[in-house]
Amino acid sequence: MILTDRGPLDSLAKFDPPADSRTAALFRRLAGAYDLTLLLRSHAAAASTEDSEPGRYWQDRYVRWARSTADVVGLDARATTPALAADAAFRLMAAHWNAQGRARPPADGPGRSRVVVSAFDNTRNTEYRGGGSAVVDHVARRLAEDFDVTVVTAARHGGTQVHDGLRYHFVPVCRVGPRAAQVLFQAVLPLVARRIPHDVWLENLTPPFATGLLPLLARKPVIGINQCRCGETTWQKYHVPVFPLEHLALRRYRDLVVLNRADAADAQRHSPRAAVHLIENGVEQHPVDESEFGQGVHILYLGRVDVRLKGLDLLLAAYAAAAPRLPLYIAGHGTPAEERGLRSLLAGAGGNVHWLGYADPARKEELLRDSAFMVLPSRSETFGLSALESMAHGKPVIHFALPTLSWMEGGGNVGVPPFDTDRMAEEIGRLAADPDLCRSLGRQAYLAARHYTWESMTDRYLTLVRDVLGPAAAAPGASRREMIPSDS
Repeated sequence: MILTDRGPLDSLAKFDPPADSRTAALFRRLAGAYDLTLLLRSHAAAASTEDSEPGRYWQDRYVRWARSTADVVGLDARATTPALAADAAFRLMAAHWNAQGRARPPADGPGRSRVVVSAFDNTRNTEYRGGGSAVVDHVARRLAEDFDVTVVTAARHGGTQVHDGLRYHFVPVCRVGPRAAQVLFQAVLPLVARRIPHDVWLENLTPPFATGLLPLLARKPVIGINQCRCGETTWQKYHVPVFPLEHLALRRYRDLVVLNRADAADAQRHSPRAAVHLIENGVEQHPVDESEFGQGVHILYLGRVDVRLKGLDLLLAAYAAAAPRLPLYIAGHGTPAEERGLRSLLAGAGGNVHWLGYADPARKEELLRDSAFMVLPSRSETFGLSALESMAHGKPVIHFALPTLSWMEGGGNVGVPPFDTDRMAEEIGRLAADPDLCRSLGRQAYLAARHYTWESMTDRYLTLVRDVLGPAAAAPGASRREMIPSDS
């Protein structure tokens, strides 16, 4: 442990810059790099200055800035001795350390293996917040129960912080814009890997390429997690043929995680020597009353606003042709350019289509609960987490029958030939007009979703990491849960 007498909070209190200034932002970022800041009110200060006007002035400054600074804990030691105050401070630090999941074994004892999880997006990133970030968050939290975990992710500002028990290392690339930031993040990741100690690295593959240089330059094993069909997406959106480079780079990974059987077969074909692990996503399980299956007051699209990739143009065309009695709610957000494209489409869609923008967790739960069914019109998907969320609420999903969505077959969902808007319109009209059919499919969807839990998914990742680490994974605090084979 390193203890400093002064820190960024002292600078904020001393200089008192405007709250929205760059100076204040700089000192806040520096303060965020500290695991803990103790705001001390001492007996010496109380006896001399705190009751005076200057003393209260400085105390108010410290308290005001402490409220906007991460991980500040107050310690009132005015009524005790210096020795007891030091003991209380030490106990506060130890309790905070343990609460953050950062406790380490003694230097002369066995250590925990170090696992790094890298992902461009994260659940705290207000500009993206894709479904994949929720998956990475659950995986990192599960691994942190057994290993020393660091999450490397993109941000506007660099630094290291601890949030809810996870250590985050921020790579400052987001100032260059959403598309360029993804490329830059992938480019600098090998350099970051040279600086962060690790025993195994889990790389959540980042668009526009499904692979990077990390396996070539990292000192330890790299596990690739393919949550996005990056090459196909890049071709569809930009007509850039990245497939040869992608297939060549995939051969550098010894272990690959995919979310569906179609991607598993494709990865095995292009990386015959790699171990390919099929680990589907999980979902929060909700108790749903039988009367709520397939019953609601609107049709729902839930996902990122990406007109072409997510098929929003196809959805609006099918909905207009079906003309159902239920309104269509579109919940999600995207880049400014994509949102402008959606607004242009909505201008001629009529008043029964409503774009709601980003839906926070509470609003999302409400939209799912009150929907009759969901439509997933994507041209490309690796899994469709929003569809699984709808199923967990007892709501069926209409989707294009893509090979990557074969896991939904027999789960109360309705697949139509890819990109056939006439057939999609027929199914939208049929479900909207037949509550009994919608209820029956909703019940099937609910039962199918019970097989996809966060615990089952994260346990498979834990098993995989342990297998890659080998004997080094046998550290204190080994999991007591029953493991599920990663390729089951």
